[in-house]
Amino acid sequence: MRETRKETFKSLFQKHYPRLCHIAYGYVLDRDDSEDIVQELFINVWDKGKDTLPEKEFAAYMTTAIRNSCISFLRKKQGAFVSIDDYPTAAIDTPDEIYDEADEAKSPDNLLQVALASLPPKCKEVFLLAKLKGMKYREIAEKLNLSEKTIENQMTRAIRLLRTYVAENNALRMALISIILSIFLNCM
Repeated sequence: MRETRKETFKSLFQKHYPRLCHIAYGYVLDRDDSEDIVQELFINVWDKGKDTLPEKEFAAYMTTAIRNSCISFLRKKQGAFVSIDDYPTAAIDTPDEIYDEADEAKSPDNLLQVALASLPPKCKEVFLLAKLKGMKYREIAEKLNLSEKTIENQMTRAIRLLRTYVAENNALRMALISIILSIFLNCM
């Protein structure tokens, strides 16, 4: 009996792991963290015996559990309230049969890097300092020895260029960039 459960669990792990990592990545935007969260979830599932659920119930349970685990992870990391609405990328639920390793090249991280590479250097630098490092315009102005108005103009230009880039490129591939950019742009 014990050996059969192990085999069943291994099969469930292999089947659901890539999809759950993909969902988790949509929340935490870090491949290592998303894998850790999924692995911890599978340990919990084993400990609580949830791997004995029927297949459809198990898949639904895991999808909900991974979302909740990611939100808990983000709350601990940020030490504040985290709303699911703050992470629209994670709302994309990819079934197992659609997700595959080739999708990694199209990952939100890679697509975002391509979009950011389209920005002029100073524009990109200002955008990254403001949105990824969370610096205020005043802090960026001091750091780069520029006026706050110049920083504001560079941010406006970066946002306009990124929106144009997304609009001009393949809409299907760029949909993920659009979602990620909306996260950045809603931080304003």
